[in-house]
Amino acid sequence: MIFALLAPVAGMTMPAAPAFLPVYQAILIGSNLLTGVLLLGHVHTSRSWSLGILTLGYLFTALIALAHMLTYPGLFSAHGVLGGSSQTTPWLFLLWHALFPIFVLAYTRSYRRPLPPHFMRFGTLLTGLFVVLLVLACTAGVRYLPDVVADHSFLGAYRWISLGVLALPLLALWKLGSKRPRAVLDVWLIVAMTAWVFEILLSCLFNSGSYDLGYYTGRLYGLAASLFVLGAVAIDNIALHARLRDTFEEMIETRSRAQWQSLLGSVLQQLPDGVLIVDSEGHCVMANDQAERMAARFAHTGKGSKPGPEAMLSLIGEPVRRAIAGLPFRDAMLESVAGDGRRMFTVSGAPLRDGAADLAAAVIVLDDITERTAASVALASALDQARYLIENTPLAVIEWDRNFVIRLWNRRAEELFGWTAQEAIGQRIDGLPVIHEDDAGKVAMTMGRLIDSATKYVKSCNRNRTRDGRTLRCEWYNSVLYDEQGDIDKVFSLVLDVSEREEAMDGLTEADRRKDIYIATLAHELRNPLAPIANAASLLRSKHLAPDRIEWIAAMIGRQTAQMSRLLDDLLDVSRISRGKIDLRRAPLELGRLLRDTLQTSMPLIEAGRHQVALKLCDEPLWVEADALRMTQVLANLINNAAKYTPPAGQIELTLKQEGGEALVRVRDNGIGIEPSMLARVFDAFVQVSSASHLAQGGLGIGLSLAKGLVELHGGRIDAHSAGPGHGSSFTVRLPTIRPPEGIGAVEAGSGGVPGLSKTILIADDNVDAADSLAWLLRSEGATVDVVHDGAAALRMYNERPADIAVLDLGMPEMDGLEVAAALSHRSPRPYMVAVTGRGRKEDRAASLAAGFDEHFTKPVAPQELIDLLRRL
Repeated sequence: MIFALLAPVAGMTMPAAPAFLPVYQAILIGSNLLTGVLLLGHVHTSRSWSLGILTLGYLFTALIALAHMLTYPGLFSAHGVLGGSSQTTPWLFLLWHALFPIFVLAYTRSYRRPLPPHFMRFGTLLTGLFVVLLVLACTAGVRYLPDVVADHSFLGAYRWISLGVLALPLLALWKLGSKRPRAVLDVWLIVAMTAWVFEILLSCLFNSGSYDLGYYTGRLYGLAASLFVLGAVAIDNIALHARLRDTFEEMIETRSRAQWQSLLGSVLQQLPDGVLIVDSEGHCVMANDQAERMAARFAHTGKGSKPGPEAMLSLIGEPVRRAIAGLPFRDAMLESVAGDGRRMFTVSGAPLRDGAADLAAAVIVLDDITERTAASVALASALDQARYLIENTPLAVIEWDRNFVIRLWNRRAEELFGWTAQEAIGQRIDGLPVIHEDDAGKVAMTMGRLIDSATKYVKSCNRNRTRDGRTLRCEWYNSVLYDEQGDIDKVFSLVLDVSEREEAMDGLTEADRRKDIYIATLAHELRNPLAPIANAASLLRSKHLAPDRIEWIAAMIGRQTAQMSRLLDDLLDVSRISRGKIDLRRAPLELGRLLRDTLQTSMPLIEAGRHQVALKLCDEPLWVEADALRMTQVLANLINNAAKYTPPAGQIELTLKQEGGEALVRVRDNGIGIEPSMLARVFDAFVQVSSASHLAQGGLGIGLSLAKGLVELHGGRIDAHSAGPGHGSSFTVRLPTIRPPEGIGAVEAGSGGVPGLSKTILIADDNVDAADSLAWLLRSEGATVDVVHDGAAALRMYNERPADIAVLDLGMPEMDGLEVAAALSHRSPRPYMVAVTGRGRKEDRAASLAAGFDEHFTKPVAPQELIDLLRRL
């Protein structure tokens, strides 16, 4: 009836549930193995070919079902544990459902000869090898087989092959129906093969592919087929023990020893347990085959002892004597050691009475519990290991029931949260203040998911409180265990303290952010002074420059070189820059003059854009206490941005005025403007207007952020305004003003009376341009200069023409500057030695002085500073 209802809708798509397959396969493998084990007891008793073949069939089914699960793609690995492809498991499924009915067909045949002694051992080995060959054929050789599945959908070849496979269970069903005589097992096999047919129809022919209704229900039919036979065999075993009980009662009621011995012997021979009948004298009068096999494992003890059961009875003599005397016993232990290993047996005995009161004999039953004992030992060991792991794991282990009451609190939980197990166990988990108050809602939602739904596992990350008030960041791995009725039994929580890891990650993130800011700052700071120097180099290539223009270029290069020197000093201190702590060198500053000088440095960019600049300065000079370099950087950034983001031939207006005790500098343009949504973010680091990114000319988007930070360090503020895209923008800088400093306007002494340098100077530097340019500069001051480019040449030149002053680079080939200075410091007369190098650390200065240098300059050196020093000598 169920098949008739499901067949028309077998192709209905169902949700994909990959977890269904391992559960289904595990139950199927277990039921088939158990069925085979139960049948094996009957095989050993009856020596039946039919039962032996059927037992191998169930062993084959269990093994190939295991192979099917291990090759299923995506279940335990992408291509299955045993490898193969998407065609492997369909072919294994078809072969499985085709070959098991062949075992059933072999079972239905009649066999006259008894089963050979070693048939089951060799049959088991051959069955295992046969399954291995099938797995190899369907994995390594699947490319030789036609494709049957594509994207979880069945191809035509699959359905034609399934029709052929369907014929085999139908034939087996017909053979079972016509089998005579028919046993109870035959009836259950008929039911099982009927379910087998339904499984093939639903999961191979009527459905459309994997994870549809036929896929699930067909496999449930297959599982039912296995469970039917398992039930039949189990019932048969129960019935067998019931028959033994009836036989015992019949033995007691039978007065004739010959009669009950014959009847009991025929029954006892079928039992999987060993059974002995002992007379009132303690001698064995009957033993079944299983008892004989058990007795063969025991050595003969004592003089005159008989082989077989007598030797075994001598080991359990006292319990047997009690049974003969009328005192039953149960579960006495007996152990044997033979060539195939150690075996454990339980022995039970009961008196057999003749009539109402007279004792006639005793029955002794031996049960081989070796496997059960080993399983119990393994289980106890596993439990001990589990307890050890729970107590010694680095994870806090907490177990709580459906009422939130804590049942387990391991040692790590005590160390982590501070409450002992005695204090925590019995408390509600939400009663202990382990949850951070700000994460209470998040934790409540997690617990709700665990309790109110079918969720089996939930991972969460939240903050926790310890008993002493510390805050931890923990990951919770919560698993829900259900009882047989499907209700929540307990929740098992593993808690990992990730505070150090999260702090380390935050630290790494912050360090990476600071590193990026530092690199961006370095690039941005160096680009500003390099731009006018590069422009000056281009202008100097012109052959028609007026003298005043050359003087202006030289002055600008001097200013920019000094600026770059200060920038390098600031940027080399990585930690200070990364923390945003830039020291300001404040001094009274006339803002109008600074604005004019800054405009001059930005003129090449303005002239390139053909912009018109309107400079509107107030009549009175405005003085501020500021770092001239940093304020130049702020104003140059604003002017350069106006030039870059204004279309050619645009208008740029620079305004300086005083408003309420503040100096106001406004840079206004009629350029592309700023979107209203960007005004609030335009001063953030690394932010550029997306519509103007093509005009950024390589900028990093930190200029305005740096300008804002520098203005605020000066106690001022900066803001932006724009009416929108295409309407230009204006940036306003406000700084607090100060009184004009005293002595402004004093005229410095002219340089016309400064004497020239009448010294002999030796310059040694491996940078040819740096050495030659410095030589030209010193010669223009009246000095006699010799130039070399390595340390050894410097010594040779000094030997030829001793100099008054030696200007040496530290990093040179052949001999470095420290070695040359050490050699010259012992000459008489000794030259005045000046180190000019790119090494500016305290350690480098100390090494220079220790080598004999009198002065240490860090490149780039301000030329006038070096000339003034040499004049003072």
